[in-house]
Amino acid sequence: MTANAKLCSVAAAALGVGAMAPAVSVAASPKPIVVLEVTAPRTIKLASPPIEMSSGWPLKFRATTFNALGLGVDKLPPEFPILGREGYVVLKDPDGCFEVPPPGFATRNPACVNTPSDETYIVFHADVDQVGVPDDVGNPDRLAALADPAVSGEPLLLSQTDDDPVTIETVAVGPVTGAFAVDGTGYGADDDWASLVLLVPSGNGLVLNPDFSRPAVLTQRNLAGFFNWNAYELNDSFGGIAVEGGMVVPYGLVMPLMLADDCVGATNGEICLGFPRYRIDGGPVVTAPIAGSLGNAQFTYPAVVGSMQFEGRAFLVSGVAPSLLSDGNGDGKVTAADAKLAGYTVISNEVVFNFRMYHGEPCGVGLNVVRGDLDGNGRAISDFVCPTGPGQVKKPPN
Repeated sequence: MTANAKLCSVAAAALGVGAMAPAVSVAASPKPIVVLEVTAPRTIKLASPPIEMSSGWPLKFRATTFNALGLGVDKLPPEFPILGREGYVVLKDPDGCFEVPPPGFATRNPACVNTPSDETYIVFHADVDQVGVPDDVGNPDRLAALADPAVSGEPLLLSQTDDDPVTIETVAVGPVTGAFAVDGTGYGADDDWASLVLLVPSGNGLVLNPDFSRPAVLTQRNLAGFFNWNAYELNDSFGGIAVEGGMVVPYGLVMPLMLADDCVGATNGEICLGFPRYRIDGGPVVTAPIAGSLGNAQFTYPAVVGSMQFEGRAFLVSGVAPSLLSDGNGDGKVTAADAKLAGYTVISNEVVFNFRMYHGEPCGVGLNVVRGDLDGNGRAISDFVCPTGPGQVKKPPN
């Protein structure tokens, strides 16, 4: 068996289909296969999930296609996509007339005038993005959506911003998205790898109501819009066309959201004597194990992050992926099955990966923490001063 045949067999097993049998007819066309992998962080099923820092770690995916019809480009030359150009990995085209829905293109073949779009494909752009830096490469509809803060900007939550129950303001949480800059960065389907769905059911991956409650139907944001880069391989060593993309994870993107009440019960001057309370990701109220200033969010949040195991989920759909996806089948998770129920054609396996996160220094808390009076005493904020200190050398946690 050739290396290509071996990898196709592995791909077939990953997708839950039978191994590819020898061709019995020259005219037979093998079923196209798309294998999605998470290439970073590296995970092994029998090992403990990897530990990542609060930001600065790589999240990368690779989709390898076998038996695809080929690569499509919007115009010639060149005959294949280059940096800054749009590309389509075409898996199926029943009528032989390649006509991609707007903002794609239609073939100039006279025999294909007014034919419907019936293709199954992965759309991508080879590109590099950076928050706030203008970018004119990518799906134009997605570029426009990612530049609209009302559609793809930071989530907004209500927070007590002063030690006064009347002072309630709407504040942004999570990493910055570049506001109105056309930079290809924000919440929703990516402009450069529009077919990818990336879901993390915690933190800013969750859709919460402004008052920190969860909506009636579990809904999640597609986080692929934070990808920094996208590229592809024309023909890899196994005979496949491969599309890759990823991000350097920004602070606060997948970390939990906390609603904290750091001042509970009676006070002794400026010191709150009760045990602080908090909520995580719209969940129930929890009481911190330590009273006073050492029990506030500055110390509680790092402990919560360190105790959690995070789950990521990714898959590909034909064409442009959803920016929001809800739990359509009511099983308590948002998965590829819900994308199918929403009318999308899922074309790859679904990758589920786990990781842990280390927050460390409590002085950095703030980006994903909002304040609220959970005990009714009118206060939710306590003071904490970050101590200074020299640098150090420290081994990674286990």
